[in-house]
Amino acid sequence: MHSTIKRTTLYLLQIAISGILMLVLMPIISQYLAPSDFGQFVLAQVYASVTVGIANLGVLVGYERNFFIFEKSTEDSAKLISSAVVFVTFNLVILLVAVYIFQLEISSLILADNTPGDLLLIVFVGASASSLSQYYLTFLKNSGLAKSYAKYMIVNSVINFIIAIWLITQSSFGVMSLAYAWIISNLILLFSLFLTLRKKLPLSFDKKMLKGVLKISLPLTPRVFFGFMNTQLDKILLGLIGSSSLVGIYHMGQTFALTIFQFMTGLDRVFQPEIYRKLFSDGHIDNSYEINNYILPFFYISMFVALVVALFSREFVSLFFSNEYQGSIPIIIILSIYYGVLFFGKVTGLQLIYAKKTNITTLLMFLGIMINVGLSIPFIINWGIIGAAWATTISGIFMAIISYFVAQKYVKIAWQWKIVLLIYAILLIAVMFSIIDYHFSLSLYTSLLLKSLLVFSYIVVGYITNLMSIKKIKELIFVKV
Repeated sequence: MHSTIKRTTLYLLQIAISGILMLVLMPIISQYLAPSDFGQFVLAQVYASVTVGIANLGVLVGYERNFFIFEKSTEDSAKLISSAVVFVTFNLVILLVAVYIFQLEISSLILADNTPGDLLLIVFVGASASSLSQYYLTFLKNSGLAKSYAKYMIVNSVINFIIAIWLITQSSFGVMSLAYAWIISNLILLFSLFLTLRKKLPLSFDKKMLKGVLKISLPLTPRVFFGFMNTQLDKILLGLIGSSSLVGIYHMGQTFALTIFQFMTGLDRVFQPEIYRKLFSDGHIDNSYEINNYILPFFYISMFVALVVALFSREFVSLFFSNEYQGSIPIIIILSIYYGVLFFGKVTGLQLIYAKKTNITTLLMFLGIMINVGLSIPFIINWGIIGAAWATTISGIFMAIISYFVAQKYVKIAWQWKIVLLIYAILLIAVMFSIIDYHFSLSLYTSLLLKSLLVFSYIVVGYITNLMSIKKIKELIFVKV
């Protein structure tokens, strides 16, 4: 292939394929699994991801940071990743033994009484395999091997998709179909990465290197815990206060809305390193809008995805989801605001890391959890899954504003707020219209006409502000590897 294969294109392609497969899988799940059954699997995944994340003790962050110290030495690179993987594997084995011994007690405590006995253990094993795979994937990403990274991630998504579809439609396993697909796909990913990289990264152990990683990672463990809780709290509270059925419906909508954040994640693999370069070069001091001018097109494109998701969620869900999951429509619409706001979180996080204020990041995460809990409990009690979505969104908006002012205190970035607020205003109008459309069921012709006008208005704003053009899109996406 020509040497101008683009890194951003590869990452976006991987995210697009994974997202499309998930969007195809969700309607099939809605046809074969009741919300209560699907909710059991989601809750098992939530508790597994939080617990496995804690068992990692933030080692992945420490490994990624120290990777660049040893990257020029193949032997040292192998020792670094092997030491990290061996240590985390030891922790995960202890965790899995505990889950195996007490799985019935744990299941009865956090899941429904009719949950299959092995569901929790299988999901935990799958989460552990996925966790260990992240170390090898991080090695590929930091080594600039974007094609290899994308290949493994796509294969993992395809295997999970094929096994899940086959088991759901052709077997009587029910919710265990998702668990089996989860564990098999993640184990295949882990062993494939290990076998492929074993010659380049032979197993070894260096106590000194591990200590160096732990010095960085251990202080970040609370941050990792708060990070997991911040992303999973809505489903945990829904499971505790509500039911697994509510969790299933909520997660179905959240998965659809999450495509916004996944798209932004694909873009941030390009703009985050460039923002760091601009900060370290101090160019933003002489040219106050340097970073703003660079980042706004990424922001504009990200909000366009949020706009489309919010506007056309009703049509997608109505066409492809079963009646039991139609309640996920307002969840998608509301969470479109939340994921749109998270774009600024990616920038403020970079500002604080650049200023070496990672301890403040932990405090902000803790504050975000407190606000989320304070809103979620009364909101869920009174309004169920709608309340959970609004609580998450409102707390997300509050934290975006607070994080902005805190980050600006240490590293100032000048923003063209008129353009930013105009873009957010159009997104908010789209969300409000979509909510009205959902509750009052406007005619299909009227609904599509008004939604098309909103999309057209957004594109016009992009051209007027010089944020949207074919040339601009090429400059953003087609960056040489």
